[in-house]
Amino acid sequence: MAEDKDMDSGVHEDFIEELNTLRGRVAELEESHFRCENFGTNQRLKPLVPDSQDESRQHRFEDYFDVEAIQRIQDAFSEATRVASVITDLDGRPITKPSRFCRFCDLIRATDMGLKNCMRSDASFGTKSPLEPIMRPCLSGGLWDGGTSFYVGDRHIANWIIGQVRCPPTNDDRIKRYAREIGADENQLMEALSEVPAMTREQFLSVCNALCLIANQMSILARKNFLQAQAIARRRAVEIALRESEERFRQLSQSTFEAIFIHHQGEILTANRAGLNMFGYSQEELAGLNIDDLADPDYREIVQQHTSRTRKSRFDANFRCRDGRMLICEIQQREIIFQGEKVGVCAIRDITERVESERQAKEKEQQLIQADKMVSLGVLVSGMAHEINNPNSFMTLNLPLLEEIWRDITPILEDYYHENGDFLAGGLEYNELRDFMPDLLARMQEGSSRISGIVNSLKDYSRLQPGELMWEVDLVDVINNSLRLLENLISQKTTSFELDLTAELPQVRGNSQRLSQVLINLLVNSCEALTDRNQGIHLSSKFVKEENLVEIIVRDQGVGIAEEHLKKITDPFFTTKRTCGGTGLGLSVSSTIVQEHGGKLEFSANPGGGTVARFSIPVINDGDDNE
Repeated sequence: MAEDKDMDSGVHEDFIEELNTLRGRVAELEESHFRCENFGTNQRLKPLVPDSQDESRQHRFEDYFDVEAIQRIQDAFSEATRVASVITDLDGRPITKPSRFCRFCDLIRATDMGLKNCMRSDASFGTKSPLEPIMRPCLSGGLWDGGTSFYVGDRHIANWIIGQVRCPPTNDDRIKRYAREIGADENQLMEALSEVPAMTREQFLSVCNALCLIANQMSILARKNFLQAQAIARRRAVEIALRESEERFRQLSQSTFEAIFIHHQGEILTANRAGLNMFGYSQEELAGLNIDDLADPDYREIVQQHTSRTRKSRFDANFRCRDGRMLICEIQQREIIFQGEKVGVCAIRDITERVESERQAKEKEQQLIQADKMVSLGVLVSGMAHEINNPNSFMTLNLPLLEEIWRDITPILEDYYHENGDFLAGGLEYNELRDFMPDLLARMQEGSSRISGIVNSLKDYSRLQPGELMWEVDLVDVINNSLRLLENLISQKTTSFELDLTAELPQVRGNSQRLSQVLINLLVNSCEALTDRNQGIHLSSKFVKEENLVEIIVRDQGVGIAEEHLKKITDPFFTTKRTCGGTGLGLSVSSTIVQEHGGKLEFSANPGGGTVARFSIPVINDGDDNE
């Protein structure tokens, strides 16, 4: 118990010391009124008030904040922390309505002296460091209060005070004495004291620290509001100055079809009518924007580099209109004196149509070159197929004869073997040759047949046929013919080539050569995407009865296609293999062929890594015209 008394005595002494410190602070405030230094160091910023008014006047909290919104924040903070809260001006007058005020303080404030002491206590919470809270006993009733300050730059505009909590132990005698001093009812005040929430100093300090963080963020917001107000004021001043030369600039804008922007280090001051029409903005909407804000994101850096300085330059860049259209532009920059200041003038010319025409012309030229190559390749392939087919036909015709000769002489050789023993023929012992020879002839016959099949498929693939020529096509034959042509390439690229093919598919109306071209192109792309022979390719086909179409899917486990390239992969001349000889026409042509057949060609990422290519062709219905 003695230790408890000593502890209570120590706490009481701390309380008296902090109370004396607080009273000394109040005395200082009464002797010299606190004045804040002018906010900011930017001499170009104009004051928010007219020059005729006193620039040193104290700005109000309401000049920077929506008091109703702050009231809601204050109420929520008080409910969450269970402390009383109020925001006051520098003289202690409430700006917001008190939140969770206890009856104890209401009884004190009901007296003239108590109210005066409360306001003096509230006014003393000004601090030069908003992140360091003030926590001390209230000068009026002895309850604990905490607080921090709102600053806009260096300008102190308000205090946020919380408290009305008991941090035991409390001195009841002192509180009764204070009730008599201010003329309050002693019994009512002591009864109200029991209703005041209690918490430890550590708990209350945690609440004060949270208060400081919130108030500091709100002060930062106020500073931004102040800067925005200054920017608006400056913008209005610029607009007034620009109107002085409005007639001269109007004459200039009427004489050209190019967009002209007058700017200061990239910040747009005004634009001519052609510029407004080109980009779809009004004069008011452009005020305060930079020229690089109008540029396409990929070109903003180069536009900013050129427009941030006023020297002469010429460059090309892409811009975005307000409706999202992209313009390819040619920009010329000059330097002029405007309203007594050196500014930049950007003349922006829309060359989108010219560039697009040049691109289309180049594209047509490339297509003609590619078409000519394909024609030459078709003639070459057809000739090579003919040259290969002639000697292969000789083997195809004579191999059955050799097989028949072997069968005829086998009995004679067998008799000789049984009478004279084993002998050599072609360097092989007859005992081995009689088992090896039939298999050798059969494999030669099979190889010759495969050569014939490949040559015929190659001739069919390279045969020149009108693209619009359509007939009933069996996609099973198209798939088999395509696989025969790519058998060697696939075996070189992967050891895991899987097939999941439907044995019979409904017929489609189309051109078998062009459909084979699509499938071959997809399989070749999958082979080229593999980086390891252990990576696989999966080819499947099926009839989707619900949609009445045949679907062919090629899946690979290769490097895959970047997501940003998926939408552009069928564009003419778009390729990610330019350095490897890619032309960017393969998938573009394939997409066109599939569309001509009324189908769709789609690409997506393979969940297991790689790419999924899917093309579908509608089947022939019973009612379709077969002519």
